[in-house]
Amino acid sequence: MLLVNLMRIVCESCHSKFKLDRNPVEPTGTLVRCSKCRAVFRVYPPDIVKRRKHPRVKTQNLIAYFAFDKHRKLISHGMGIALDISKSGILLETPNSIKSGFLVLTATDKLKKFIEVNGRLIYSKKSSRGTYLCGIEFIGNDERVIDFITKLIRVYNVQRNNLFIILKKKLYHTYSRSNPSKRSPSPSSH
Repeated sequence: MLLVNLMRIVCESCHSKFKLDRNPVEPTGTLVRCSKCRAVFRVYPPDIVKRRKHPRVKTQNLIAYFAFDKHRKLISHGMGIALDISKSGILLETPNSIKSGFLVLTATDKLKKFIEVNGRLIYSKKSSRGTYLCGIEFIGNDERVIDFITKLIRVYNVQRNNLFIILKKKLYHTYSRSNPSKRSPSPSSH
């Protein structure tokens, strides 16, 4: 008899419930696709989820990172995309591995002003897509960390909503051009 090590997961979009074999699920998370709504989301092994102190919030912000050695000398820098963030840290996807322990992360807020926070690299692991998933723990003043997180999430929500509005307008425009009889009357035709 084959015993399969199953875990329960819930789609973040449609909230459908599924069972998934936990063996291929990596500690850094694994992307899965909902078979009902086709949404893609990241799942983590149950033991990793239980260890988390703070809930994670999905995001997709562009982040610049600066890595320093123990003497505070700059050893590398680059860009990455924040995949999720919590009060204790951030998951950053980068094209190259980050090899240092101490980092300064920078981004821009809604007013295009720079915001920054200090962090410590916990791991940098190559993903199946060839990019690197870097777990970074925030260090320093709690107030500064909360300010960084809040501003980052606000920027993401504004960008996501703006993208939705742009896509909606584009879809409407495409639909209107392909279905002239369904067009609403223009103001000049009255």
